[in-house]
Amino acid sequence: MIKDKVAVVTGATRGIGKEVAVKLATNGAKVIGIYARSDKTANEIKDELSEKGHEITFYKGLVNDKEFVRTTIEEVISQYGKIDILVNNAGINRDNFIFQTVEEDWNDVFQTNFGGTYHFCNEVIPYMVEQKSGNIINMVSVSAVNGREAQTNYGCSKGAIVGLTRMLSRIYSPHGLRINAVAPGMIETEMIQHVPDKKLNNFVHHTNTQSLGQAKQVANTVLFLAQDEDSYFTNTVFKLDGGFLR
Repeated sequence: MIKDKVAVVTGATRGIGKEVAVKLATNGAKVIGIYARSDKTANEIKDELSEKGHEITFYKGLVNDKEFVRTTIEEVISQYGKIDILVNNAGINRDNFIFQTVEEDWNDVFQTNFGGTYHFCNEVIPYMVEQKSGNIINMVSVSAVNGREAQTNYGCSKGAIVGLTRMLSRIYSPHGLRINAVAPGMIETEMIQHVPDKKLNNFVHHTNTQSLGQAKQVANTVLFLAQDEDSYFTNTVFKLDGGFLR
């Protein structure tokens, strides 16, 4: 159960992050959502959950802004006194082949995907160590596990998060922390709207289920990992890709 747990979710107004935030809130967690753009969407989510008696608070800022991350976590601790769950979901993509990827795109993707995950872990872990418990779930990708040639910077940034996940888990498991990663395949969200149908169809063709994944399925996996009942899972990358073959 996660009732009354305090959960921070980054990238919480779109796609997977939105579904994760809603899933945790509707299962009793007090959710702090981090978002970068749409105030309108954040307010809509908050109003919808509040009407049903669920709790969510939003903070607007960039996950690669170290000062924003620090002050936000300090405010959360001041208000709630603890952070039980951290879901590092915020991410961007600038897909291209390695020799066609410009330096700006490399930097933007790494600073947001890896940098954002690092900054939140860096700020949250000391509090979790102090309370001798905590659960961190980092969102990566099958591109981090399998490698996909047209997602060079994205796959590398997510692969770096896999390494961070395993390293932090080894260090902080003795302090009561569980740290895992979830590696979704091609999930039907706003992020893939620009992907040509030919590429989507090719991905589906090489997937055992012959289908795209749904954000709600990823949210269910996060909920599973977030529960104390499943406390033997740690230092693991959970692939959620429909059996993607290549």
